[in-house]
Amino acid sequence: LYVCECFATPGTTMKRVMPRAQGRAFRILKRTSHITICVKEKE
Repeated sequence: LYVCECFATPGTTMKRVMPRAQGRAFRILKRTSHITICVKEKE
């Protein structure tokens, strides 16, 4: 087997909030990705 193709595409972004000083809030983006790997048999 060998890798004939592989690529990564952006997935959903989870939005989270981190509390900051003086009552403020800071938004955190937790990014995810989709990884696709295609394999083939050598002939």
